[in-house]
Amino acid sequence: MDVRIPTLNPDFFWHNPTTVRLVALLAVGLLVATVMLFRRRKSSGRAAAIICLLVSIGLHIAIIAFVPRLSLFFSGGGRVAEQGDAPGSGEVSVAVFDPSLLSSDFASNETSDDDVESDDSDNEADDKAPAIAPLSLSQPIAELQTPVVATHEPVSTAAASTVPLLAETLPAMMPTALASASLRNSTAEMSAADAAFDSTLDDWLQQTLAPPAESSPAQPLPKQTSSVSNESAPSHRESAPAGLIAGQVDEDFAARQGAAKTQAINATGGDANTEAAVAAALRYLTAQQRADGAWDPLSSGAGRERAPLGLQRGSAGKKAETALTGLSLLAMLGSGNTHQSGEYQEKVYRGLVYLLGRQRDDGSLAGDASVYAAHYCHAMASLSLAETAVMTGDESAIEATRRAIRYSQSTQHPVTGGWRYTRGDTGDLSQLGWQALLIDGARRGGALQGKESMQSGVQRFLTSVRSGRAGGLASYRPGERATATMTAEALAIRLLSGERVPDAAIQEAEAVMLADLPGQSVGPDNYYYWYYATLALHQLQDDAWEQWNAALKQRLLATQREDGSWPDTTLWGGYGGTIYTTAMATLCLETYYRHAIRR
Repeated sequence: MDVRIPTLNPDFFWHNPTTVRLVALLAVGLLVATVMLFRRRKSSGRAAAIICLLVSIGLHIAIIAFVPRLSLFFSGGGRVAEQGDAPGSGEVSVAVFDPSLLSSDFASNETSDDDVESDDSDNEADDKAPAIAPLSLSQPIAELQTPVVATHEPVSTAAASTVPLLAETLPAMMPTALASASLRNSTAEMSAADAAFDSTLDDWLQQTLAPPAESSPAQPLPKQTSSVSNESAPSHRESAPAGLIAGQVDEDFAARQGAAKTQAINATGGDANTEAAVAAALRYLTAQQRADGAWDPLSSGAGRERAPLGLQRGSAGKKAETALTGLSLLAMLGSGNTHQSGEYQEKVYRGLVYLLGRQRDDGSLAGDASVYAAHYCHAMASLSLAETAVMTGDESAIEATRRAIRYSQSTQHPVTGGWRYTRGDTGDLSQLGWQALLIDGARRGGALQGKESMQSGVQRFLTSVRSGRAGGLASYRPGERATATMTAEALAIRLLSGERVPDAAIQEAEAVMLADLPGQSVGPDNYYYWYYATLALHQLQDDAWEQWNAALKQRLLATQREDGSWPDTTLWGGYGGTIYTTAMATLCLETYYRHAIRR
């Protein structure tokens, strides 16, 4: 079912690349005409020159005013149009649990030459890309109000393909209900819409997907407890087991479920308190999810301009729905939940379907985000799809990741290997980190074929920002001052990509990070920095990790609020809101089992 909702978009005129270019050319042409007219000695020429100058200034002001509001690279703007709109008005179909739309051929949508820049062989291959099918489930979801109880039993990917898809069994009225609920701005209206939808869906599911009579009823969710030992881990820990769990594609995520998860927690520094904090955070995140599967920036306080580090970024994050959805999904995936298994199976499924419906024909998952947030949105959302592909082998997730990688390749600088805000920017390390993790996830999920050159580009950029006597420090951009945040991010990328980083470089980086421990530095908390430092030091399992982990746990456990969230008073919390801060803090506390020790 294809639901189209009419909306007014006053900025659509400025989302058309041809129009913007013509306006820019006209403005420049008027400036040239002004100069030529001023050279004339006649008064009439001067009057005409003044008119041309004023018009040119007006056009320049219009361009400057509207360019920051553009979606990245003029790639659609996310406008939802009515049927019958004029050609070129840009239609985006809103689809939820809709197999017909999810399986539509993305290649049928027209893509301008400006949207995709790749070689001819890539274009030929992408034009023949298979359609994305609905996500497959290992079992029907019997209740949406009550989450499925996690059993941590391995899920066979082969068996999952034989189970009827939930998207194929829902009645036709469900997509309309979800799409309508997602467009409400009032929190009260949203809550009422969610309750009405869940009640209707529960009644239908109980009639259609009721378990056999001999099946035992679902048990209530256990209280906040943990089987993890409270005993302190030995000072010299062994790496967590990296054995492959059945149903998973790659051993890197094998410790996210079952007994391997408990062993990883005990072996690498977690405890019952960290797991209780993760459980509370996931309850908070899932409670904030919209009916259409997304997490809403505005309702969570995102997009507030606080000028962190002294720079204003146009209230970035105000439209970063795909980023917040991606981060929330990463937090659930990190704890072993997928759309095929786990306590939050249904929540993950809704979030993934939302992202599939938002992916553009060029592979972008930036959504409607502004230029400062668009690349972050794309990479964070794509990473959640890549991790889904790795953990489940789902063909839909693999194909969506493949298309996301195609877009990332088209925006990677061909010389420096970096990414920044727009295509053609030479790059910065902050953007590179998310793209590098996406590339690694795509490789493990089988979605990187033919794009391996992207990894060499990442290494080129890392080399360009490296500094220090041993090469262990890093800066935001080449030639700039090294910082603890960028040093942590560079080390995490190098270690997680499998690079054998020299001991001298590691020690140099560790010294910088230990001088800026969580909760012990001046200024607001910086979860972005903590995330990458935790990823990097966890791989090393040395004395530096012991010190860092102790400080991290103390600070995060002390600042978590009663509802499971973390406050948005952090360095980047104004842009991301409480969903961002809670997801990032959760990812830090899941580090013990999110990735296998690769060093």
